[in-house]
Amino acid sequence: SATTSFRPVYSSPTCQRHFKSFLHDLNSQCPLFIPSSSPIQVDGESLERAMSSSQKNEYTAVLFYASWCPFSSIFQSKFSTLSSMYPQVKHLMVEQTSVLPSVFSRYGIHSVPSLLIVDQKSRMRYHGQKDLQSLVNFYRKKTGLDPVVDMVEDTSCHSKSDQKVSQLWNGASLKEKFLKEPYLLFSILFVMSRGFQYLFSEIAPHIMAIWAAYVPHLNIGIFGDSRQIIGRVLHVIDVNGIWSKLKMCKTRNFHRGARNARVWASSLTS
Repeated sequence: SATTSFRPVYSSPTCQRHFKSFLHDLNSQCPLFIPSSSPIQVDGESLERAMSSSQKNEYTAVLFYASWCPFSSIFQSKFSTLSSMYPQVKHLMVEQTSVLPSVFSRYGIHSVPSLLIVDQKSRMRYHGQKDLQSLVNFYRKKTGLDPVVDMVEDTSCHSKSDQKVSQLWNGASLKEKFLKEPYLLFSILFVMSRGFQYLFSEIAPHIMAIWAAYVPHLNIGIFGDSRQIIGRVLHVIDVNGIWSKLKMCKTRNFHRGARNARVWASSLTS
């Protein structure tokens, strides 16, 4: 019977050198590790410099947030994760109190947290859900890039954060909420005033039309009995006598005050 035996094959030094050079060239063209970049905190001037110095076909993700907003802190952690998944995209963070309101208005930001992806030609604001997969889809749609590393969102941490936010709002009274969030009180008052203005502008013409249509045609006779009763009451009560007595009392008090003032003035001169 024929027997088959295996023996190790040793490569020659020439092949080994060619293989090492091949790996070096491959690694230089397609690096196995792309260093992750953390989001950079910027103010208004730094934001404008970063936008003006951006290269062609370079994307910049900008997160507008507020330190007082609990939802901003949740979104910040996801933004840091996105910076690790997309190191080829520049990630900037802008805090509300560190810039002028005109900066938020210039970029069309009216609420926080808000995410923008900007290039030299256009900018796109994210309006979808705040989960990580939806954000990755937004990055892929805007930039056409895939993440260099896949990450799965920890839903347990997300639920704990949401629970803390709900406890923060449910555990405090209305007074404490309004003291901590004065903008919330102003926004509620603004919405209520706008609602009242809208309802009043809609209802007032109808009320005036009803008044003009029915008030001139009211039967005044239904008030006859009540007018007779009021007349009898006024006849029993001498209104003119009461009014004259009040005038006399006022006049007497006035003369008494004037006399006291003269006495006080004469005592000062003496």
